[in-house]
Amino acid sequence: MIPLAAPTLFLYGPPATGKSTCAQNLAVALGKAAIDLDAEVERRVGMSIPDYVAKAGPTAFRDAESATLADLCARRPDAVVALGGGTLLRPENRAAAEACGPVVCIQTPAEVLARRVERKAGSRPFSKDAEALRRTLEERRAHYASFPLSVTLLGDPPPQEVWPRVLAAFGRYRVAGMAAPYLVEVAAGAFAELPRALARLEPAPRHLLLVGDSNTLPLFRDRVFAALGREIPCHAIPAGEAHKTLATVERLWGAMLGAGLERGDVVLALGGGVVGDLTGFAASAWLRGIRWLNLPTTLLAMVDAGVGGKTGADLPAGKNLIGAFHPPCAVLADTETLATLPERELRCGLAETFKHAVIDDPGLMGMLGEFADRRGDIDFLTRLVIRSVGVKVRAIQEDPFERTGRRAALNLGHTVGHAVEAASGFTVAHGEAVAIGTVAAARIAERVGLAQPGLARTLKAGLEALGLPTEIPEGMDPAALRDYLSHDKKKAGGQVRFALPKAIGEVQTGCLVPEEVLNGILAGQRV
Repeated sequence: MIPLAAPTLFLYGPPATGKSTCAQNLAVALGKAAIDLDAEVERRVGMSIPDYVAKAGPTAFRDAESATLADLCARRPDAVVALGGGTLLRPENRAAAEACGPVVCIQTPAEVLARRVERKAGSRPFSKDAEALRRTLEERRAHYASFPLSVTLLGDPPPQEVWPRVLAAFGRYRVAGMAAPYLVEVAAGAFAELPRALARLEPAPRHLLLVGDSNTLPLFRDRVFAALGREIPCHAIPAGEAHKTLATVERLWGAMLGAGLERGDVVLALGGGVVGDLTGFAASAWLRGIRWLNLPTTLLAMVDAGVGGKTGADLPAGKNLIGAFHPPCAVLADTETLATLPERELRCGLAETFKHAVIDDPGLMGMLGEFADRRGDIDFLTRLVIRSVGVKVRAIQEDPFERTGRRAALNLGHTVGHAVEAASGFTVAHGEAVAIGTVAAARIAERVGLAQPGLARTLKAGLEALGLPTEIPEGMDPAALRDYLSHDKKKAGGQVRFALPKAIGEVQTGCLVPEEVLNGILAGQRV
């Protein structure tokens, strides 16, 4: 498995794909250099590639290309590298590149490539015209299809629409719209990116504080220290939702004071959703706002709570009633930490991933169906996180401050779920409550005629296959649930607004629910 946090990233694909332009855009977004391998080869041989092929022949060119790639891989530059359209045909070249960093293959429609080749006829020695390109594509079809990281483009999108998709394939997202743009990086070994993430900050921080809980600090503190190359001050908060309080925030402020954190400094949050929410909220108010960097270690935090910039703490009346929009300066989700996650916590993260599938990515359902057989496969979990994060990032980009309703779709399952979680005294975990709330939302949608009958049954079966509960616990007082709902932070005009599923892949937000329907669902009605 290639660690996606490697400093060198490779773009590959057929001739005329636009790899060089994409590499330049990605380099700007990631704070890396852009390297064009063809240009490096031309410097090596002292002439253009078409001239060199004409003079020395195709084999000599491929030898020079291989030597140039080998030299580059030996340096492991912090760069995005655009490869030639046939660079990785040689097995030794492919092995060298994949050992150095991840390779994303960009697939563009053949007719688009043909038009581009015709506009610059003769500039590519192995695809001089549309007919030569057709032969090349046919010969290399299986080769290009063999790369596990790929982006398939439809039509001829402009460059500004291509590079974000490639960024996502690398496991990196650029989130903008709330404050300064920040990167979300998902990778096995992503903590290795920490020095580079900090180096991109302006001004550079003088002091750091690492915040974790009583579980995550013992497990992962040394990994963070190893990435930084030094030890930094640490502060541990008690693990668990019960400690997501203002008292804990006050102690965090004391730790920030003790660490000497100033306006230009950074606090690192190492843990699940509780650690991230509390650390981000404390950072939002310390000295009227300092930067924080999120290091989520649970599946739930990686796919949902750790991305988006919502921070907060709980009150006895309900969850997250106090907080602020205060996005992190970066998110590094190291999926290697999932190997230590208890089974129950892992399944809680699957609930949020399932929710994302219902909202905007039905294909995620297929991946979730593989979970039972691939529970310990970090490469599989990494791809699952990357795809799930994509749903959340798209919603955030379209509606950063939850004003249009698009981002509110992410609340699917949370309205009833938060009430169940609080009414249980947090013995029902957050992900379990979201699973229960998702089925409840589907039943409401059916009762009010928004969804076709059978949707709730389908969602219930999918969640139960993941080992998640789907029913409000027996004996839970409907009146207590109704009381917690009355304090829900998503109220508007004195009424609770629901996100309700119309179908898998479509959610309607801002829905008012008749009292008799809501009360029936809270009382355990299943039809």
